[in-house]
Amino acid sequence: MQIIETEGNKYFKHRNISETTYDDYKLPAYLKNCIPEKSSNVLDIGCGLGQMLIALQKDGYENACGIDILPEAVDHCLKHNLKVQLITDLIAFTTTSTSTYDFIVVSHVLEHLPKDTIIHTLQLIKKMLLKPGGSLFIMVPNAQSNTGCYWAYEDFTHTTIFTAGSLFFVLKSAGFEHVEFMDPLGTVGSHPLVRFMKRILIPIYKAKIAFWNRITNSSFHRPSPQIYTYDLKVLAR
Repeated sequence: MQIIETEGNKYFKHRNISETTYDDYKLPAYLKNCIPEKSSNVLDIGCGLGQMLIALQKDGYENACGIDILPEAVDHCLKHNLKVQLITDLIAFTTTSTSTYDFIVVSHVLEHLPKDTIIHTLQLIKKMLLKPGGSLFIMVPNAQSNTGCYWAYEDFTHTTIFTAGSLFFVLKSAGFEHVEFMDPLGTVGSHPLVRFMKRILIPIYKAKIAFWNRITNSSFHRPSPQIYTYDLKVLAR
């Protein structure tokens, strides 16, 4: 895993993210529904400022740990007594790690990797880090969301951005047999009224896109899932 070097490796500072940005972070409901029992070994790849690890600990996951390539992120995590390790390269970590995990989270990391390493990295995660029967949970910005193109370029360190079809492709190419898109409407954990409104409005949004695709002679790959939430969430085994 590589990231473009910035002055003093101050990625978060240059992205206007402070140490308090994620103080109110809570585990998303869709993720809670996927994580196994509390005794599970959980690895957060690219744990950043540790917001997910803190939330996991609060929910009773005592065997949650993380890795990151940014010293500023790891230093912050260690100040909060999180089990976090500084690494220099994700591929090297997968091939030298002596631990395996029941559940691995890769949240907004894949889009930062060199494109030609993504499938190989996922293959190594599956082969070297996941326990038999373990699960990988991936989140990436969605190129089909209303702000998709924006997220391709808002973070200068992004090297690619995914649709549901391309994320399915790389996971299947890496050897994952089961690939399930979670919370495709973005309604899990929402207030019942919000869920009701989204179930009405999202089909209208999809119909509008389909209409203008026909008018402009544009199209999507027909077999690919058409998902429009800000990020794609996938559970893979």
